[in-house]
Amino acid sequence: MSQKSPISFGSKRAKYLNRLVTTLASPFEAFLESRTNPKESAVCFIVGPPRSGTTLLYEMIVTRFQCGYFTNLAKRLFEVPVVATWICRNEMRRRSGSFDSVYGELDGNAAPSEAGRIWRFWMPYAAPYSFDLPGVSPKRIHRKIAAICRLAGGPMIVKNPILQSDIPAITEMFPEAVFLHIERDWADNARSLMGLRAKRTPEDDTGWVSLRPSGWETYASADALTQSCVQVMLSHKDIETYLEGPRRAGRLMKIRYDILCEKPDTVLDEIEAFLAANNIAITRKPFSQKGLNIEPRKPPTDDTQTKIQACLEDLSGRTQA
Repeated sequence: MSQKSPISFGSKRAKYLNRLVTTLASPFEAFLESRTNPKESAVCFIVGPPRSGTTLLYEMIVTRFQCGYFTNLAKRLFEVPVVATWICRNEMRRRSGSFDSVYGELDGNAAPSEAGRIWRFWMPYAAPYSFDLPGVSPKRIHRKIAAICRLAGGPMIVKNPILQSDIPAITEMFPEAVFLHIERDWADNARSLMGLRAKRTPEDDTGWVSLRPSGWETYASADALTQSCVQVMLSHKDIETYLEGPRRAGRLMKIRYDILCEKPDTVLDEIEAFLAANNIAITRKPFSQKGLNIEPRKPPTDDTQTKIQACLEDLSGRTQA
């Protein structure tokens, strides 16, 4: 276990400025938390491998419905996310999606964020962080999320693929949480992951990106194509294993990426019904746009795509043997 801080900053100046703002805002954070009931923290988690369409689904939901989510400002002010939500609350209620994310990142203070800093601060002991630190108590986390939901006027929507490694801890912390599991064509998903790897590590394309699913160690020295296929395949396997209980309880909904792009209004209507069936009330924004036209991202049909298909078939055969 490492003893270092789970949060890194670009410079000492940024660190001290963040510390100053947090110190000044902390009393107001506590006040906002005190006005809520921790049991009111209805949470919906979006799960799926990186590059499977999780960001698209995330932005569609917060565009169509009135709901809580972590903003880019909350990510920066990770110790006082309720105050950040209070600052952005009106913009969040009016927000209309741009649907132009760059590898999961969206511009603007009120834009939805994966908020990795918040989760590292709240759960530094969880994989893949594994810091020997206590983090924030579950009761305090519930209070903060309940406060965000109250300010935003709806349930909390959470999207961060890294959390998939700790779904057991998440389901224990949020026993009534619901889950949206998005699945993209595995070969297309793996190809997109390879593109992300090349972007982030141009000189070393063997580095894993985002979450590392159960069993990744077996493929630690494999090439980028194989690792990308493994990441998609084992990620879905983890989700199905970890979320068997919520699935049996009717708290898991499966969504296909291609259908989401082809019929977004239909899928969003189904999500609304799914939440209602789980006693989670959600309100449509009065100006929410319908008839979204989302073009699914399709990789070219070439030799690389053929190799990805062959790799997935080989891996599938080995895991079932």
